[in-house]
Amino acid sequence: MLLTELNIDDLNQLMHLRVERLLHLFASTLPNCLIQIDAGELLSVYCPDSTIVDDLLDELDDLCHHAWIILGVNTVALYFGEEEILQASTYIPE
Repeated sequence: MLLTELNIDDLNQLMHLRVERLLHLFASTLPNCLIQIDAGELLSVYCPDSTIVDDLLDELDDLCHHAWIILGVNTVALYFGEEEILQASTYIPE
């Protein structure tokens, strides 16, 4: 069996595919937003419209759960304009 290491391009491609999967799951809201992942720990979602923020707040539990499973982030932060609306942990206690 041949073992290969992932290079930086491979890792970037994997992260891109993970983000695409998350966007697909939240197709009515997230594709309209700017998504940023900081050091693999924080998913920042910058929303251009307050109705998108409201929709994401309604789906917050699902968003946090899927962000943790798909992206491995610990926290989700929602922004409207420059203002942080909410920061939520993706950890869901059993």
